[in-house]
Amino acid sequence: MKTASTGRRDYLCGWAEAAGLLQRGEPLIIAAGVNIVLAYAGATIDTASMAQLIARTSGFVQVALPTARCDALHLPEAAPTIRDTTRPSYGQCVTVDAAESITTGISAADRARTVRVLCDPTTVPTDLTRPGHVVPMRAVDAQQHRKTTAVSALVSLTDSIGAAFADLTSLENPLQPVSLREAHRLAATSRTAFLAEWLHPHKLETTSNSY
Repeated sequence: MKTASTGRRDYLCGWAEAAGLLQRGEPLIIAAGVNIVLAYAGATIDTASMAQLIARTSGFVQVALPTARCDALHLPEAAPTIRDTTRPSYGQCVTVDAAESITTGISAADRARTVRVLCDPTTVPTDLTRPGHVVPMRAVDAQQHRKTTAVSALVSLTDSIGAAFADLTSLENPLQPVSLREAHRLAATSRTAFLAEWLHPHKLETTSNSY
């Protein structure tokens, strides 16, 4: 985990720092619009990191991937007729498991393995079975839709390799998504980096929140 100093907002990070943290296998909280998620780089996520991701979130693990990569892996959208880009489910593909070296597919170890397979550039469609326990997510074209989503941001932050993420839930009411204020508090107390107010390097329009 990222080690923060004693400053009240030292957990906040910029785009370049966030990319570096993911590359080193560190967790990242990212807010984009209404979504506040916890993420790890998909290529290197291990069992311990996946267990943390599941424990601190809704447990519904998704993987941000470029649309072209989803096409190459034969991962169609689960609900292609729903075209409203504001829906949280927009871009969700058919669920998958790794075809080899897993058991039931639901454990932290198995889901970490599946995420690594999804984010491996040498993976081919037959390396995955369908349906499974991990949800690939197609990155929305941020320029076309005039916003940057958490999914498209994570694809950019990982140089199009991909990242595992899940929605943070409230500690006070686990059935509800975390609020921005609580996310700030969580980042500070857990010493997890938070990309909260940021500008995409390509100057895409983003949602800015005040704390």
